[in-house]
Amino acid sequence: MKGSSKIIVALAVVAGGVLALGACDALRGVGGAAGDVQVLGASQGRQNAARLIDTGVGKKLRVDVLQYNGLGAQQRCAPLGGGGADPWPSRIGGPAIFTPNLFNIPSEYDWLATLGDTDYCLALRVPVEPIFPQFFTQIEFSLRAVNPCARGHIAGNDYFMTPQGSQADYPSNDDVVANRSLIDLTGGDVAIVVTGINFQFNPTNTTASMNFLGPTGWLAFMRDNAYRSGRFFNITGALKGGPPAFFDTPGTHDDGAFESVQVNGDHFDANSEPFGNLKLHPVPLTCAGFPTKAYAFLDMSNVDEHFNPSPGEGGFVFVIRKDAFFGKGVVVNPNVPGPAPAPIGAGDILPIVPSSGYNEFLIPDINCPAPSDNFGNGVPGVHEIGWSVFFVHSN
Repeated sequence: MKGSSKIIVALAVVAGGVLALGACDALRGVGGAAGDVQVLGASQGRQNAARLIDTGVGKKLRVDVLQYNGLGAQQRCAPLGGGGADPWPSRIGGPAIFTPNLFNIPSEYDWLATLGDTDYCLALRVPVEPIFPQFFTQIEFSLRAVNPCARGHIAGNDYFMTPQGSQADYPSNDDVVANRSLIDLTGGDVAIVVTGINFQFNPTNTTASMNFLGPTGWLAFMRDNAYRSGRFFNITGALKGGPPAFFDTPGTHDDGAFESVQVNGDHFDANSEPFGNLKLHPVPLTCAGFPTKAYAFLDMSNVDEHFNPSPGEGGFVFVIRKDAFFGKGVVVNPNVPGPAPAPIGAGDILPIVPSSGYNEFLIPDINCPAPSDNFGNGVPGVHEIGWSVFFVHSN
Protein backbone atom coordinates (compact mmCIF):
# COMPACT_ATOMS: atom_id res chain seq x y z
CA MET A 1 0.00 0.00 0.00
CA LYS A 2 2.96 2.27 -0.55
CA GLY A 3 1.06 4.36 -3.07
CA SER A 4 -1.54 5.47 -0.52
CA SER A 5 0.89 8.06 0.80
CA LYS A 6 -0.17 10.16 -2.18
CA ILE A 7 -3.36 10.95 -0.28
CA ILE A 8 -1.41 13.01 2.22
CA VAL A 9 0.85 14.50 -0.42
CA ALA A 10 -2.24 15.68 -2.25
CA LEU A 11 -3.26 17.51 0.90
CA ALA A 12 0.11 19.27 0.94
CA VAL A 13 1.26 17.68 4.17
CA VAL A 14 5.05 17.65 4.27
CA ALA A 15 7.15 14.81 5.55
CA GLY A 16 8.87 15.55 8.84
CA GLY A 17 11.84 14.26 10.77
CA VAL A 18 12.72 10.67 11.36
CA LEU A 19 12.93 8.96 14.71
CA ALA A 20 15.80 6.51 14.59
CA LEU A 21 15.19 3.20 16.32
CA GLY A 22 18.08 0.89 17.04
CA ALA A 23 17.96 -2.85 17.28
CA CYS A 24 17.79 -4.37 20.73
CA ASP A 25 21.11 -6.04 21.53
CA ALA A 26 19.42 -8.59 23.76
CA LEU A 27 17.59 -9.98 20.73
CA ARG A 28 20.43 -10.04 18.21
CA GLY A 29 21.08 -13.70 18.97
CA VAL A 30 17.91 -15.78 19.12
CA GLY A 31 18.59 -19.38 18.30
CA GLY A 32 17.16 -20.29 14.91
CA ALA A 33 17.60 -22.76 12.10
CA ALA A 34 20.68 -20.95 10.83
CA GLY A 35 22.18 -20.25 14.25
CA ASP A 36 22.12 -16.75 15.64
CA VAL A 37 19.56 -14.47 14.02
CA GLN A 38 20.33 -10.80 13.61
CA VAL A 39 17.45 -8.44 14.29
CA LEU A 40 17.36 -5.41 12.02
CA GLY A 41 15.91 -1.98 12.68
CA ALA A 42 12.28 -1.18 12.05
CA SER A 43 11.04 0.05 8.67
CA GLN A 44 10.59 3.74 7.94
CA GLY A 45 6.81 3.32 8.07
CA ARG A 46 7.08 1.73 11.51
CA GLN A 47 9.34 4.55 12.69
CA ASN A 48 6.80 7.07 11.45
CA ALA A 49 4.10 5.24 13.40
CA ALA A 50 6.25 5.45 16.53
CA ARG A 51 6.34 9.22 16.22
CA LEU A 52 2.60 9.67 15.76
CA ILE A 53 0.99 6.88 17.83
CA ASP A 54 1.15 7.24 21.61
CA THR A 55 2.34 4.01 23.24
CA GLY A 56 2.84 5.35 26.76
CA VAL A 57 1.73 3.69 29.97
CA GLY A 58 -1.88 2.57 29.72
CA LYS A 59 -2.14 3.48 26.02
CA LYS A 60 -3.79 0.37 24.60
CA LEU A 61 -5.80 -0.39 21.50
CA ARG A 62 -8.25 -3.11 20.60
CA VAL A 63 -8.11 -5.31 17.48
CA ASP A 64 -10.47 -8.09 16.54
CA VAL A 65 -11.57 -9.98 13.43
CA LEU A 66 -15.20 -11.08 13.49
CA GLN A 67 -17.01 -13.32 11.00
CA TYR A 68 -20.74 -13.76 10.69
CA ASN A 69 -21.98 -17.35 10.83
CA GLY A 70 -25.72 -16.76 11.36
CA LEU A 71 -25.94 -18.68 14.62
CA GLY A 72 -28.03 -17.41 17.54
CA ALA A 73 -29.30 -13.85 17.21
CA GLN A 74 -26.55 -12.48 14.96
CA GLN A 75 -27.47 -9.79 12.45
CA ARG A 76 -25.48 -8.90 9.35
CA CYS A 77 -25.86 -5.19 10.09
CA ALA A 78 -24.65 -5.45 13.72
CA PRO A 79 -21.17 -7.05 13.93
CA LEU A 80 -20.69 -5.84 17.52
CA GLY A 81 -24.12 -7.03 18.66
CA GLY A 82 -26.40 -5.06 20.96
CA GLY A 83 -30.04 -4.14 20.65
CA GLY A 84 -31.02 -7.81 20.88
CA ALA A 85 -28.35 -8.97 18.40
CA ASP A 86 -25.44 -11.27 19.28
CA PRO A 87 -21.91 -10.17 18.32
CA TRP A 88 -20.26 -12.09 15.51
CA PRO A 89 -17.70 -14.63 16.78
CA SER A 90 -14.01 -13.75 16.75
CA ARG A 91 -11.62 -15.44 14.33
CA ILE A 92 -8.61 -14.86 16.63
CA GLY A 93 -10.06 -16.17 19.88
CA GLY A 94 -11.32 -12.83 21.15
CA PRO A 95 -10.18 -9.21 21.02
CA ALA A 96 -6.48 -8.44 21.34
CA ILE A 97 -6.02 -5.48 23.70
CA PHE A 98 -2.40 -4.39 23.77
CA THR A 99 0.08 -1.53 23.60
CA PRO A 100 1.88 -1.46 20.23
CA ASN A 101 5.57 -2.16 20.69
CA LEU A 102 6.94 0.76 18.68
CA PHE A 103 9.80 2.14 20.77
CA ASN A 104 11.77 -0.22 22.98
CA ILE A 105 12.22 -3.06 20.50
CA PRO A 106 12.26 -2.64 16.70
CA SER A 107 9.37 -5.01 16.09
CA GLU A 108 7.69 -4.80 12.71
CA TYR A 109 4.56 -6.74 13.77
CA ASP A 110 2.81 -6.84 17.12
CA TRP A 111 1.83 -10.30 18.31
CA LEU A 112 -1.93 -10.52 18.84
CA ALA A 113 -2.86 -14.12 19.62
CA THR A 114 -1.92 -17.76 19.22
CA LEU A 115 -4.31 -20.50 18.17
CA GLY A 116 -2.67 -23.90 17.88
CA ASP A 117 0.27 -23.63 15.48
CA THR A 118 -0.81 -20.22 14.17
CA ASP A 119 0.16 -16.75 15.34
CA TYR A 120 -1.86 -13.67 14.43
CA CYS A 121 0.13 -10.45 14.19
CA LEU A 122 -0.45 -6.85 13.10
CA ALA A 123 1.73 -4.15 11.55
CA LEU A 124 0.98 -0.45 12.05
CA ARG A 125 2.79 1.78 9.58
CA VAL A 126 2.53 5.44 8.60
CA PRO A 127 3.69 6.02 5.00
CA VAL A 128 4.22 9.78 5.39
CA GLU A 129 5.04 11.57 8.62
CA PRO A 130 3.30 14.95 8.78
CA ILE A 131 4.87 17.96 10.44
CA PHE A 132 3.39 19.44 13.57
CA PRO A 133 0.60 20.54 14.04
CA GLN A 134 -0.76 17.20 12.93
CA PHE A 135 -4.30 17.37 11.61
CA PHE A 136 -4.10 14.20 9.51
CA THR A 137 -2.76 10.69 10.15
CA GLN A 138 -2.80 7.85 7.64
CA ILE A 139 -2.19 4.39 9.10
CA GLU A 140 -1.63 1.28 7.04
CA PHE A 141 -2.54 -2.01 8.71
CA SER A 142 -1.26 -5.47 7.81
CA LEU A 143 -2.90 -8.40 9.60
CA ARG A 144 -1.31 -11.82 9.15
CA ALA A 145 -1.80 -15.47 10.11
CA VAL A 146 1.76 -16.75 10.23
CA ASN A 147 4.01 -19.64 11.18
CA PRO A 148 5.33 -18.86 14.69
CA CYS A 149 8.65 -20.68 14.19
CA ALA A 150 10.25 -18.72 11.33
CA ARG A 151 13.77 -17.26 11.38
CA GLY A 152 14.38 -17.54 15.09
CA HIS A 153 11.10 -16.07 16.23
CA ILE A 154 10.46 -16.53 19.96
CA ALA A 155 6.99 -17.87 20.74
CA GLY A 156 4.55 -15.35 22.16
CA ASN A 157 6.64 -12.34 21.14
CA ASP A 158 6.45 -9.70 18.43
CA TYR A 159 7.81 -10.25 14.92
CA PHE A 160 11.09 -8.77 13.72
CA MET A 161 12.98 -8.12 10.53
CA THR A 162 16.10 -10.23 9.86
CA PRO A 163 18.57 -10.21 6.96
CA GLN A 164 16.82 -13.34 5.69
CA GLY A 165 13.43 -11.62 5.73
CA SER A 166 10.59 -10.86 8.09
CA GLN A 167 9.77 -13.40 10.78
CA ALA A 168 6.15 -12.82 9.72
CA ASP A 169 6.75 -13.93 6.12
CA TYR A 170 5.79 -17.59 6.27
CA PRO A 171 2.06 -18.33 6.23
CA SER A 172 0.63 -20.64 8.86
CA ASN A 173 0.82 -24.37 8.22
CA ASP A 174 -1.33 -25.33 11.20
CA ASP A 175 -2.40 -28.96 11.57
CA VAL A 176 -5.91 -27.56 12.08
CA VAL A 177 -6.36 -26.19 8.58
CA ALA A 178 -9.15 -23.80 9.60
CA ASN A 179 -6.64 -21.88 11.76
CA ARG A 180 -4.36 -21.19 8.80
CA SER A 181 -6.66 -18.58 7.31
CA LEU A 182 -7.62 -15.23 8.80
CA ILE A 183 -11.17 -15.83 7.55
CA ASP A 184 -13.31 -18.67 6.28
CA LEU A 185 -13.41 -18.14 2.52
CA THR A 186 -16.68 -20.07 2.36
CA GLY A 187 -18.18 -18.28 5.37
CA GLY A 188 -20.04 -15.05 5.96
CA ASP A 189 -19.26 -11.35 6.21
CA VAL A 190 -16.07 -10.23 7.99
CA ALA A 191 -15.66 -7.24 10.31
CA ILE A 192 -12.29 -5.81 11.34
CA VAL A 193 -12.69 -3.81 14.55
CA VAL A 194 -10.02 -1.39 15.77
CA THR A 195 -10.58 1.12 18.59
CA GLY A 196 -8.46 3.05 21.07
CA ILE A 197 -5.64 4.33 18.83
CA ASN A 198 -3.92 7.04 20.86
CA PHE A 199 -2.10 9.91 19.15
CA GLN A 200 0.99 11.70 20.44
CA PHE A 201 -0.44 15.20 20.02
CA ASN A 202 -3.64 14.46 22.02
CA PRO A 203 -6.42 15.68 19.72
CA THR A 204 -9.83 16.24 21.29
CA ASN A 205 -11.72 14.88 18.28
CA THR A 206 -10.82 12.33 15.60
CA THR A 207 -12.67 11.09 12.53
CA ALA A 208 -11.71 7.95 10.60
CA SER A 209 -12.41 7.34 6.91
CA MET A 210 -11.72 5.02 4.01
CA ASN A 211 -14.07 6.94 1.73
CA PHE A 212 -13.45 9.94 -0.53
CA LEU A 213 -9.70 9.27 -0.84
CA GLY A 214 -9.56 9.25 -4.63
CA PRO A 215 -7.76 7.14 -7.24
CA THR A 216 -4.30 7.38 -5.63
CA GLY A 217 -5.44 5.96 -2.31
CA TRP A 218 -4.85 2.20 -2.20
CA LEU A 219 -7.10 0.96 0.56
CA ALA A 220 -7.64 -2.79 0.81
CA PHE A 221 -6.36 -6.18 -0.31
CA MET A 222 -6.32 -9.87 0.62
CA ARG A 223 -3.67 -12.38 -0.39
CA ASP A 224 -2.90 -16.02 0.13
CA ASN A 225 0.50 -15.50 1.74
CA ALA A 226 2.76 -12.77 3.04
CA TYR A 227 5.41 -12.88 0.34
CA ARG A 228 6.12 -10.04 -2.05
CA SER A 229 5.08 -12.42 -4.82
CA GLY A 230 1.98 -13.64 -2.99
CA ARG A 231 -1.19 -14.08 -5.01
CA PHE A 232 -3.81 -11.42 -4.39
CA PHE A 233 -7.50 -12.27 -4.19
CA ASN A 234 -9.69 -10.69 -6.83
CA ILE A 235 -11.91 -8.99 -4.28
CA THR A 236 -14.75 -6.76 -5.48
CA GLY A 237 -13.53 -3.49 -6.98
CA ALA A 238 -9.87 -4.50 -7.09
CA LEU A 239 -7.44 -3.31 -9.78
CA LYS A 240 -4.13 -4.84 -10.78
CA GLY A 241 -0.99 -2.73 -11.05
CA GLY A 242 -1.16 -1.26 -7.58
CA PRO A 243 1.98 -0.45 -5.57
CA PRO A 244 3.90 -3.35 -3.95
CA ALA A 245 1.97 -4.04 -0.74
CA PHE A 246 3.77 -4.75 2.53
CA PHE A 247 6.69 -6.64 1.04
CA ASP A 248 8.95 -7.50 3.96
CA THR A 249 11.70 -9.67 2.53
CA PRO A 250 14.94 -7.73 2.01
CA GLY A 251 16.60 -7.97 -1.37
CA THR A 252 15.16 -9.61 -4.48
CA HIS A 253 15.71 -13.30 -3.82
CA ASP A 254 12.03 -14.10 -3.23
CA ASP A 255 10.66 -13.67 -6.79
CA GLY A 256 10.95 -9.99 -7.54
CA ALA A 257 9.06 -6.73 -7.30
CA PHE A 258 5.50 -7.79 -7.94
CA GLU A 259 2.82 -5.15 -8.03
CA SER A 260 -0.37 -5.64 -6.05
CA VAL A 261 -4.10 -6.09 -6.57
CA GLN A 262 -6.00 -3.63 -4.40
CA VAL A 263 -9.16 -1.58 -4.13
CA ASN A 264 -8.41 2.12 -4.65
CA GLY A 265 -10.39 5.05 -3.27
CA ASP A 266 -12.73 5.54 -6.21
CA HIS A 267 -13.60 1.85 -6.40
CA PHE A 268 -14.03 1.69 -2.64
CA ASP A 269 -16.56 4.51 -2.82
CA ALA A 270 -18.46 2.77 -5.61
CA ASN A 271 -18.66 -0.49 -3.66
CA SER A 272 -19.18 0.72 -0.09
CA GLU A 273 -22.35 1.25 1.91
CA PRO A 274 -23.84 4.77 1.75
CA PHE A 275 -23.28 6.80 4.90
CA GLY A 276 -27.03 7.13 5.34
CA ASN A 277 -27.19 3.38 6.05
CA LEU A 278 -24.62 3.52 8.85
CA LYS A 279 -25.48 4.25 12.48
CA LEU A 280 -23.35 4.50 15.62
CA HIS A 281 -25.96 5.01 18.36
CA PRO A 282 -27.53 3.30 20.16
CA VAL A 283 -26.15 0.22 18.35
CA PRO A 284 -23.34 0.41 15.77
CA LEU A 285 -24.93 -0.61 12.46
CA THR A 286 -23.12 -1.15 9.16
CA CYS A 287 -26.21 -1.28 6.94
CA ALA A 288 -29.89 -0.42 7.04
CA GLY A 289 -31.74 -3.71 7.40
CA PHE A 290 -29.65 -5.66 4.89
CA PRO A 291 -26.31 -5.12 3.09
CA THR A 292 -26.39 -3.38 -0.27
CA LYS A 293 -22.65 -3.12 -1.01
CA ALA A 294 -19.48 -5.22 -0.76
CA TYR A 295 -17.90 -3.00 1.92
CA ALA A 296 -18.95 -0.82 4.83
CA PHE A 297 -16.84 1.54 6.94
CA LEU A 298 -18.12 2.88 10.25
CA ASP A 299 -16.18 5.54 12.14
CA MET A 300 -15.70 4.36 15.75
CA SER A 301 -13.32 7.11 16.88
CA ASN A 302 -13.41 8.92 20.22
CA VAL A 303 -13.82 5.72 22.22
CA ASP A 304 -11.15 3.66 23.97
CA GLU A 305 -10.29 -0.02 23.76
CA HIS A 306 -13.35 -0.86 25.89
CA PHE A 307 -15.72 1.32 23.82
CA ASN A 308 -15.87 3.93 26.58
CA PRO A 309 -15.90 7.62 25.52
CA SER A 310 -12.36 8.93 25.05
CA PRO A 311 -12.07 12.11 22.96
CA GLY A 312 -9.44 12.04 20.24
CA GLU A 313 -8.74 8.31 20.00
CA GLY A 314 -9.08 6.66 16.60
CA GLY A 315 -11.20 3.68 15.70
CA PHE A 316 -13.42 2.04 13.10
CA VAL A 317 -15.30 -1.03 11.93
CA PHE A 318 -14.33 -2.16 8.42
CA VAL A 319 -16.77 -4.73 7.02
CA ILE A 320 -15.97 -6.97 4.05
CA ARG A 321 -19.11 -8.74 2.85
CA LYS A 322 -18.86 -12.35 1.69
CA ASP A 323 -19.86 -11.12 -1.79
CA ALA A 324 -16.44 -9.41 -1.98
CA PHE A 325 -14.39 -12.61 -1.64
CA PHE A 326 -16.60 -15.69 -2.06
CA GLY A 327 -15.53 -17.65 -5.14
CA LYS A 328 -13.35 -14.83 -6.47
CA GLY A 329 -10.09 -16.65 -7.22
CA VAL A 330 -6.61 -15.14 -7.16
CA VAL A 331 -4.67 -13.01 -9.63
CA VAL A 332 -1.58 -14.73 -10.99
CA ASN A 333 0.00 -11.72 -12.72
CA PRO A 334 -0.73 -8.41 -10.99
CA ASN A 335 1.82 -6.41 -13.00
CA VAL A 336 0.81 -3.88 -15.66
CA PRO A 337 2.96 -1.87 -18.06
CA GLY A 338 3.27 1.79 -17.18
CA PRO A 339 2.15 3.60 -14.04
CA ALA A 340 -1.64 3.31 -14.39
CA PRO A 341 -3.58 0.45 -12.79
CA ALA A 342 -5.85 -1.71 -14.92
CA PRO A 343 -8.97 -3.87 -14.60
CA ILE A 344 -8.45 -7.55 -13.94
CA GLY A 345 -9.13 -9.71 -16.97
CA ALA A 346 -10.20 -13.32 -17.24
CA GLY A 347 -6.68 -14.33 -18.22
CA ASP A 348 -5.30 -12.90 -14.97
CA ILE A 349 -7.39 -15.14 -12.75
CA LEU A 350 -6.58 -18.51 -11.26
CA PRO A 351 -10.19 -19.52 -10.54
CA ILE A 352 -9.32 -22.38 -8.17
CA VAL A 353 -7.46 -20.90 -5.21
CA PRO A 354 -4.38 -22.99 -4.32
CA SER A 355 -4.55 -24.98 -1.12
CA SER A 356 -2.73 -23.67 1.91
CA GLY A 357 0.28 -25.54 3.26
CA TYR A 358 3.77 -26.86 2.67
CA ASN A 359 6.30 -29.33 4.05
CA GLU A 360 7.98 -27.49 6.92
CA PHE A 361 10.92 -29.89 7.04
CA LEU A 362 12.05 -28.66 3.63
CA ILE A 363 12.29 -25.01 4.74
CA PRO A 364 15.47 -24.30 6.74
CA ASP A 365 14.17 -20.94 7.98
CA ILE A 366 11.44 -22.71 9.98
CA ASN A 367 12.59 -24.40 13.17
CA CYS A 368 9.82 -25.56 15.49
CA PRO A 369 10.58 -27.54 18.66
CA ALA A 370 7.81 -29.93 17.59
CA PRO A 371 7.43 -29.50 13.81
CA SER A 372 4.07 -29.90 12.20
CA ASP A 373 3.20 -33.43 11.18
CA ASN A 374 0.99 -32.16 8.39
CA PHE A 375 2.68 -32.72 5.04
CA GLY A 376 -0.27 -32.02 2.80
CA ASN A 377 -1.99 -28.86 1.71
CA GLY A 378 -5.12 -27.75 3.47
CA VAL A 379 -8.06 -25.65 2.38
CA PRO A 380 -7.45 -22.36 0.52
CA GLY A 381 -6.83 -19.50 2.90
CA VAL A 382 -6.26 -15.78 3.39
CA HIS A 383 -2.97 -15.25 5.18
CA GLU A 384 -2.87 -11.47 4.96
CA ILE A 385 -5.42 -8.64 4.91
CA GLY A 386 -4.14 -5.11 4.36
CA TRP A 387 -6.09 -1.88 4.65
CA SER A 388 -5.42 1.83 5.00
CA VAL A 389 -7.37 4.35 7.11
CA PHE A 390 -7.20 8.14 7.05
CA PHE A 391 -7.74 10.03 10.33
CA VAL A 392 -8.61 13.72 10.62
CA HIS A 393 -7.96 15.43 13.97
CA SER A 394 -9.05 18.66 15.63
CA ASN A 395 -8.64 20.34 19.00
